[in-house]
This record gives sequence, C-alpha cells and structure tokens, in this order.
Amino acid sequence: MSSSFDPFDQNVVFHKADGTPFNVSIHDLDEFVQYGIRVCINYAAQLGATVIAIVMLALLTQSDKRRTPVFFLNTSALTMNFARLLCMTIYFTTGFNSTYAFFSLDYSRVPGSAYADSILGIAFATILVICMEMSLVIQTQVVCATLSEIQRRLLLVVSILIALLAIGFRMGLMVENCIAIMNASNFRPFIWLQSASNIAITISTCFFSAVFVTKLGYALVTRRRLGMTRFGAMQVMFIMSFQTMVIPAIFSIIQYPIPLYEMNSNVFTLVAIFLPLSSLWAAAATKHSFETLTSGPHQYLWSSERSNSTSSATGHQGSLCQNQSTIRSGGSVATSLSPDQLDRLYTGLDFDACAKA
Repeated sequence: MSSSFDPFDQNVVFHKADGTPFNVSIHDLDEFVQYGIRVCINYAAQLGATVIAIVMLALLTQSDKRRTPVFFLNTSALTMNFARLLCMTIYFTTGFNSTYAFFSLDYSRVPGSAYADSILGIAFATILVICMEMSLVIQTQVVCATLSEIQRRLLLVVSILIALLAIGFRMGLMVENCIAIMNASNFRPFIWLQSASNIAITISTCFFSAVFVTKLGYALVTRRRLGMTRFGAMQVMFIMSFQTMVIPAIFSIIQYPIPLYEMNSNVFTLVAIFLPLSSLWAAAATKHSFETLTSGPHQYLWSSERSNSTSSATGHQGSLCQNQSTIRSGGSVATSLSPDQLDRLYTGLDFDACAKA
C-alpha cells in the first residue's frame, strides 16, 4: 500500500444500467448526505415555527377580525408555507434523493408520487407569494389611509406593480421548474430566473416594509409632539415593520454566498410569520393598556406600585384631553397637526373619556 494513499479521499465505483462504471468520491458522498441533513433541519425548524404561528393566530385573533381580508390572506400564507415545507421535506424521502439516482441521473425507478410531491411544493410556494403580496398591498393601503387621495392612488399603483413583478417572476419560475421536474432535466439554464425571482421578492419586501416604517415613524413623531411617549401599539407596529424589512432582506443576501443552507426558503417563512405577528402584538398592546388613559407610563407587578402612579396617570389624562381639545378647537397645535394624522390603526385612545373630562 502506497504511503500517499488517503483512505478518506478514495472513490467508490458504481455501474449504470448498461454496465458502464463511474466513480464517485467519498467526499461527494459526504456532501450529499450532509446537505440533506442540513436542509431537513432547516425545514423542520421553519415547519415548527409556522405551526406555532398558525396556532397563535387562531387563538389570539379576535372573532370580529377573523372576517377581514388581511386575516384570510395571512392565514392562507401560513397554511401554504406549512404545505410547502412539508412537501420539500418529503422530497428527501423519495427516489429523487436516493444515492444511485442522484449520482447516475437515472430516475427511471422514481414513482409518480415523487414527481407530484415536487410539483406541489413549487405550486404551494407560488400561492404563498401571491398571498404575501396581496396582504402587503392591502396593509399598505390601510396604514396609509390618512394620506391624500392622490398620494394613496399613486402608492396603490406602485404597490400593485411591484407585487405583480414579484408574482410574475415567481409564476414563470414555477412553470419552468415544473417542466424540468416532469422531464427530469437539468434546471441550470434557468438559474437566472430563480435569481430574478428572489431579487424581485426581496425588492417587494423592502419596499412595502419601508412604506410601513416611514408612515408609522411619522405617526410616532406626531404622537410625541402631542405628549404620547409611552410604549403602545404604534411602537409595536414600527418595530415589527422594521424587523419584517431587515431580517428577510438579510437572509435574501446571505443565500448567495451560502447557497447550501437554503436561505431562500427562510425568507418566505419569515415574512409569512412576521406579517400576522405584528398585528397580534399591537392588538395585545392596546388590549392590555400599554398606552391608555387609565394606565401609568409602565406596567407594574404589584398593586402598590400601580396605586402610587394614579396621580401621575390622572395628570397625563388631563394633559392628553387638553391636547385633543386644542386640536379640535383649531388651536396653535392644530396648525401643524390635524386629527386625521392620528393613524386609525391606533385604538388605544379613549376620546369619550376626554370629552367627559
């Protein structure tokens, strides 16, 4: 045996159906196994997070909110994401992922169910993108409802164009990918289409979230001028919108230098989860009075601490009502701030209490 022989870098000989031998290195076999393990761990983590998000959305959403289009789209997006991840995980148990079929490119013994599973995974991903884009367009119009009619119409046109761009590339990718799967052919000539689809979805996510952050950030500045400085639903929406923009964009960029970890799959899951979570957190902040007239600047653990803050809360209520009266009566503050600049999504203010005071 030669001293230069490396047992960890030897080849394994396989034979094709016609008896033609071909070599596969142990390194390639290890990469094949490790890739499947890494991707399945990634998909399993996303699958678990999606299930938790679906349960939270079903349990924490108020009954009257379950009839809204946004709730339907967000729930559909999470459901499609669950189905997509399930199909993509099942792929690693089909004949496509068998060692001999993978290295010999002989898929003659792959059953039809494996083809159906792969095509369903692609279709579910496309439906997921459609639900996400529609939800983003609707939520953008809701958040920017206080803008002028011309601004809202212009924003709607731009939003629809960007959403259609992402959906169009994704549908084109779906068609070519399904054709390649049915023919068991190499998809490498259409890698550019996959990259274009990823870029379009990244641009769409960044655009919509930038609109959210800009509008909600301006609303926070407006409320600070009115003396509303405590943590509430608007702050939650601002944080979650910024998070929805940055984290998926980071994963979209990482997928190029690190393609083996399926970073593109994480982008869909993150957006699908963050969209309903932001509204749930904001609703919880309003329901539990993070920024209401009867609560203090902070949440307290003990009743004695809460009783000590009663006087400060009363003073804040008076000043808040005074600010609202100034706006309604056309005082000096109303010259720069109008009632319609108070975002309609923010429901933590009790205007009836102000009127009674």
